[in-house]
Amino acid sequence: MCLTSAEAKLKLREFATDTSKIKLSKHARERMKERNISFKQIICCFEHGDITEGPYMNIRGDYQLNLSVRTAGEYITTAVVIKMNENGDSSIVVTTFKE
Repeated sequence: MCLTSAEAKLKLREFATDTSKIKLSKHARERMKERNISFKQIICCFEHGDITEGPYMNIRGDYQLNLSVRTAGEYITTAVVIKMNENGDSSIVVTTFKE
């Protein structure tokens, strides 16, 4: 099964309403602190962001994509992995940065 951009957007919006499905990698937490990016801005990416790269299947068999959005007067890009399995889908924020 191939995840389309439209399907990915729907999943991301779903994750934004249930933030327990959004995990932050250690690297993402470090970059958020270093770059003054809040979790609220990450959620805004999930809710309103445009997919600028992907979704494509990574080497682990999960779907990866980049999202960009203007939030709090700044352009934020977030790299996200969508993990799909029979126990329910979830996401991992890999990194985030300001443009």
